[in-house]
Amino acid sequence: MLVASVIAVVVMVGIARFSYTPMIPEMVAALGLSKSVVGMLATVNYAGYLTGAVLITRISDLGLKVRLYQLGLVVAVVSTVLMGYTTNVWLWFILRFISGLSTSAGMLLGAGLLMSWLIKNNQKSELGVFFSGIGLGIVLTAVTAELIKDPFTWDQQWVIYGLVALALLIPAWRWMPDYRACALPKRGQPLVATSAVDSYVSCNWRTSAPALAMWSRLPFWWLLLNPCPSFRGRAGWSGIAGLSATPACWLWDVFSRRWGQWLALYLAYTLNSVSILMLIVNTSLASVMVSSVIYGVSFIGIVSMMLAMVGRAFPENPSRPMSRLTFSYGIAQMMAPAVVGYLADVEGNYTNGLWLTLVVMALGVLMLHLARRAKEREAEPALSP
Repeated sequence: MLVASVIAVVVMVGIARFSYTPMIPEMVAALGLSKSVVGMLATVNYAGYLTGAVLITRISDLGLKVRLYQLGLVVAVVSTVLMGYTTNVWLWFILRFISGLSTSAGMLLGAGLLMSWLIKNNQKSELGVFFSGIGLGIVLTAVTAELIKDPFTWDQQWVIYGLVALALLIPAWRWMPDYRACALPKRGQPLVATSAVDSYVSCNWRTSAPALAMWSRLPFWWLLLNPCPSFRGRAGWSGIAGLSATPACWLWDVFSRRWGQWLALYLAYTLNSVSILMLIVNTSLASVMVSSVIYGVSFIGIVSMMLAMVGRAFPENPSRPMSRLTFSYGIAQMMAPAVVGYLADVEGNYTNGLWLTLVVMALGVLMLHLARRAKEREAEPALSP
């Protein structure tokens, strides 16, 4: 089941979304695409991802979620293949938007369905293994790009990516469990077996009514500041980040289990800030590569731990709070390239954009700290005799 979930992430996130990164220089060289078109293709993909996140917040029917998750797998393959069969920019925009919808299905519906399955089957409600699929997907697209960039034209390369996705879709579909049997009772009813509750406690969470009530009142905007800097333009660099992110998901789960999720999140944010600061101080190849490794390790930890955190707090419908957090993620992905690009045009470099990223990162840590304090204050009355 876990293998099927990881493969699905590779298809719907790794290939459907990140295959565009190594394809940028190929399409620019072959077709002479302008920077504005290249940027817009990325933006509409983010827009599709954001739209999917919003729509998922409105869905509570488990059967519909499963059908949309399966549809996302098919759409990931089709939207990738069709990119190689047209040179119409508007059709590209539509395909990248649809691909973004598929990515939101893989990330959010997939994570929510997996969380429900883990709870229902008395397993540790952790998503580290699941999110390792992002890193694996980035590595797969980077390696594939190196293998096919010389023998094949840009349009053939898109088709090859789609065929790889199709090959992976088969085991992801065949090994997919019956998620419809994982429906959990609504809040206020008995939630899960004792062993599952014990697994919650081992992750520093409790499923008592006061704790759930507290989380329903906790302002989500305190958790929404999470800048997502990325390194674009070179397939090899994206592969380095993905390679480091792959084992990091599991390692962050181990760390948070031992030392607590709050400390793990603080550490992940600190490491992410270090990776940004390194690019400000030194832009040599060695510095960029080390920064990419640290970034890959830290960003996947922030994403997986934060989504798992809110997913455990709302086990009867984990996709909804996950989608709310992802909504802000999508906004940042749409806004940040435009803001940083403007600053780069004005200043002639990315230094000010990186400093701005560090400022937003600091605000995110502050919001995280406020959320922790609010949780502790809300929990005190429930713990008092």
